[in-house]
Amino acid sequence: MEFSSSEGESSSDIDSIKLDNVAKNPAWHFVVVTSAFTFGIVFSPYTLGAAGWFWGSAFWIFSTATTWVSGILIGHCVMEAVARGKGYSYPDMMADGFGRAGYIFAVTMQVSTYYLVNIALFVDISNWLLLAQEGIDILTEKTPFLGHRFCFCDMLLLTGAAATCLAQVRTFRGLIFWAAVSLACTIARIMILVYQIGAHDLLQECRPSFDGITATSTFNSLATTAFLFGGHGLFPEEMAELRRPESYFPALHASYVVLILGYGLNTYLAYAVWGEWTAGDNQFNWPLNGATLTSSFLSAVWGILEMTTSHVMLLNTVAGLAMDVEKHPWVKAILDKRGSCYSRALIRATFVWTEVFWAFMFSAAGIANIQAFVGAFGFTSLTYYAPFAAYWKLLRRTSDRRGAELACLIFILAGLLLTIVGSYSSISGMVEEINKYRLFDTSTCSVSDLMSTSSCQNPCREAYGYDPQDCQGS
Repeated sequence: MEFSSSEGESSSDIDSIKLDNVAKNPAWHFVVVTSAFTFGIVFSPYTLGAAGWFWGSAFWIFSTATTWVSGILIGHCVMEAVARGKGYSYPDMMADGFGRAGYIFAVTMQVSTYYLVNIALFVDISNWLLLAQEGIDILTEKTPFLGHRFCFCDMLLLTGAAATCLAQVRTFRGLIFWAAVSLACTIARIMILVYQIGAHDLLQECRPSFDGITATSTFNSLATTAFLFGGHGLFPEEMAELRRPESYFPALHASYVVLILGYGLNTYLAYAVWGEWTAGDNQFNWPLNGATLTSSFLSAVWGILEMTTSHVMLLNTVAGLAMDVEKHPWVKAILDKRGSCYSRALIRATFVWTEVFWAFMFSAAGIANIQAFVGAFGFTSLTYYAPFAAYWKLLRRTSDRRGAELACLIFILAGLLLTIVGSYSSISGMVEEINKYRLFDTSTCSVSDLMSTSSCQNPCREAYGYDPQDCQGS
């Protein structure tokens, strides 16, 4: 059964985008775009901070191995679906195995997951801009440097304006330059972390504690690792733009080598310094200096480009869902050829600003909790159990490999369990944080409103130059 809602190339901008870009991108495009989108480098130390050395390491091994295998399975399932007349998309892959129900499930999870990702990124970017503002004030010894103290809400509006412009990018091919910039920002931030630790001799001077692990924080850690390997929902669509679709497999392996090296260095080095005090965003543990200022700007650039990549997939999927609606006369009158360009820009802008609204509403929920929920609810489905479910159906159709079928079922059940438990623990954390503040919180105007390096809990206070006898309580 075919679930494409387009009757021909001329009836869909999405069809023309795919036809224009299939068989053009070399494999290294996939490596750059995937690495750039997947690398949440400043969030990775939190996984150990929340679960400790043993469980944190176990979660990293489990998540790396499981998602690497699921990426391979996605490639096989997509190739099989294409051979059977389906398209290069996650919904088409799931429809090949589960029919209309699979198609609806995949579309729902793609749209909801990347929509939630963008909400989290809006919160992240606004916080990074606050961190940059604080750094400028300290370095210039002026408060405020720009003559006005910008708060979280101001930064959120600025981020929304930038995201609206970049949301007009419509293909992964159009992202390759910006993906390279994003990856360069990630490499630079890893180097800044190493500089911060070396310049202040933090491995020797800090006195971290590695306790404080709870059941809730442990499940948040596992859910966050799912968030950090969240690129799988894009893989089939990226395959559609490869010059040789079979080159997906070596490109996937190369991407994972890059991810393992980057995550491994950043995560374990940071946790060795800050221990249980490691924040959901590790940059807020750093001393307020020029290096932190630079990293916060690089993070903001990375975040807005990450959001752009997400919007390419998300908005094209939404546009595909709207194809049938375009057949109605009153919709055609709005989206006719003369007005389609302006209408498309307006619709995309409106979509972006709904994300801004939700980011404003839940900004006080704690970014670690928000990202853990995105990982548990959304990325777990696209990365953990859906690829194994699709491959399970493929095995039942093509062979009698009962051992492999049983392994797929085990991973499906494990993914569903992670979704339930991780979603519960992250939502509990969000409710607890919101109860301390409120929805639509407007009080955040300084980094100290988020986390203070002068805290008594900071194991590096003396290394940062604070008086050991004078500290804040949190």
